[in-house]
Amino acid sequence: MKFVIVGLGSIGKKHQKNLLSLNHQVVGCHRGDDLKQLLVEEKPNGVFICNPTSLHLKTAMIVAEAGINIFIEKPISHNLKGVDELLKIVKQKKLVLMVGYNLRFQLELEKIKKQLGQKFIGKVKSAKIFAGSYLPDWHPDKDHRQSYSAKKNLGGGVLLDLSHEIDYAVWFFGGAKTVKAKLKMIAELEIETEAVVDLEVKFASGVVVKIHLDYLQKKYKRNCKIVGENGQLSWDYQAEGLDDTYVAEVKNFIQSIEGKEKPLVAGEEAKHVLEIIEAAKRSSKIGKIIKL
Repeated sequence: MKFVIVGLGSIGKKHQKNLLSLNHQVVGCHRGDDLKQLLVEEKPNGVFICNPTSLHLKTAMIVAEAGINIFIEKPISHNLKGVDELLKIVKQKKLVLMVGYNLRFQLELEKIKKQLGQKFIGKVKSAKIFAGSYLPDWHPDKDHRQSYSAKKNLGGGVLLDLSHEIDYAVWFFGGAKTVKAKLKMIAELEIETEAVVDLEVKFASGVVVKIHLDYLQKKYKRNCKIVGENGQLSWDYQAEGLDDTYVAEVKNFIQSIEGKEKPLVAGEEAKHVLEIIEAAKRSSKIGKIIKL
């Protein structure tokens, strides 16, 4: 198969490497290239959208209107404007749309998902999810203050950046009902976006999940703990590497194009993650619980 990659930053290069290792053709779309023309000339089977978050939707609309399958690096966009229109076109044209929440392919989290489905710990009572890392260490060779993470107009901020945690909470527990959140700016980081977020999400299933996200942890930390009536399940990321998850999600996208599988992260779920994020921003602003 042939794929176009829009945006060849670190994640775009990762997808490029994985596609080539799976013996697929890759064409890069660089800043300044005419994407519409490129799609006409190359006729790819799919497009990987890996540019800044604020450009995801505009790019995806071009690809969808051309009738080509879409892989959008997470999150689906920086706000909800236009997301429904994209999903409508994708449905009309019967395209594959997948969003890159690769933690769904992490083996330990897959195991927890299965155990929850099997009621392994009985009825779930509560859960805590934590993710923190130090933003200046993400790309040590670059000034973090100039990164998209630091820029509001590019779709930065820890809430969108670390939305993996919100996504796998949705994967585990279903649709959210209410959101309460507190967002904090950290002056020392010299960025325009929030650097610390604490959320309390109540799901329709009755489970209440507390999620903490930050750009401050000098030592990378990622974990979750789920308490049920008959025990608990936990995951503690031990820097085992996530390379396999990126390969697995690419394979899932390709198998979905071939009609052999369905995308593990479809557009509607990615939209719901964004609904939770938007609700969190509103909650923090007005200091109230937001109903979804």
